[in-house]
Amino acid sequence: MSFLNMMKQDYHLDDNQALTLKTDLKNLETFFDENFEDTPSFFQTFYDKFEKIIAPYGFIEGDAKQAEPLVSSLYSQGKFRILMSYVISAFYQSGGSSEIFADTYTQMQNHH
Repeated sequence: MSFLNMMKQDYHLDDNQALTLKTDLKNLETFFDENFEDTPSFFQTFYDKFEKIIAPYGFIEGDAKQAEPLVSSLYSQGKFRILMSYVISAFYQSGGSSEIFADTYTQMQNHH
């Protein structure tokens, strides 16, 4: 299923919302690539940016459990696999619970 169709069907976004989300996610990946630092503050900043991107679509900032299905869906989309691995790693590196994103993290380990 295409990204656009998945966002419309599973998350009830309209075309403009889905395209905006796609652009914002691509920009987030660019931010990671251009600004990466192996520090807790970088990982926290990066994860916070992810939460701010998804918040307008009904996701509550600070509630990673609620974002888990979206992260899993985006990970399954080949073009967002790397970005979601960054998001999950940043979440863990900034002190997030290892129970959250566990299924997707297991998939990540099996792909490496």
